[in-house]
Amino acid sequence: MMSHPTTRTVESLRPYQSKTWNGLSVYYIENQNGGGLDYADDYLDLFKDLESGRRFGRMFEWCSGPAFIGYSMLASNICETLCLADCYRPAIDAAQYTASTNNISDRVTLYEGDGLLALPESEKFDLVVGNPPHFVERNMLEYANVESRIYLDDKWLLHRQFFAGIRKHLERDGLIVLFENSRGSHIETFRPMIEAAGLKISGWQWSCRFGHLFWYLFVVRNDSKLQLRMPARGSHSELRLG
Repeated sequence: MMSHPTTRTVESLRPYQSKTWNGLSVYYIENQNGGGLDYADDYLDLFKDLESGRRFGRMFEWCSGPAFIGYSMLASNICETLCLADCYRPAIDAAQYTASTNNISDRVTLYEGDGLLALPESEKFDLVVGNPPHFVERNMLEYANVESRIYLDDKWLLHRQFFAGIRKHLERDGLIVLFENSRGSHIETFRPMIEAAGLKISGWQWSCRFGHLFWYLFVVRNDSKLQLRMPARGSHSELRLG
């Protein structure tokens, strides 16, 4: 675990694939894609409506992997600077390679470590996004050939630790927007851990591109004055498993 930005020089020892958003190429290898390659465009669609073109100061991508979501949002001017953290070293290497290759290292900070423990106390964010593991169960047949770190959050420990620790890194009117799977969770799955951490649920929204399979969870500090304008995209009155 590192409590300071990683500065290791990245050598491209394997052929990276890449995807480009607005001239910014994001590099990765296939086993680092936990869905963010597709979900990034969904996030961009969401933010076109969500904040009416607002630009956030500093954004953090939790469980970033190679940072498809974070880099695509940086390339789309949704944030000014980007902070990334992940416990998987090869993914951090890929994210660092992206920053150096695109000459944006001055706008990107990377930390290697377990959850929020990698972050120094000084890090504060206006926006937090993330595509964390979506399931608490290990026996997911469709993920039989996928590394468990991609999809498994055993006993929701990662989520619990995230909500317990993120408040001190969130500006008073900062916003958390997490991408979740409706087959694995719903609002009441996370409400107790959110409220116990001095946070509150501001709302939720179905995915823009994937319908009712995925949903967004919006969380703010319990002392926040932020008034979130939700996109008019279906009913928000109920979200249940199945």
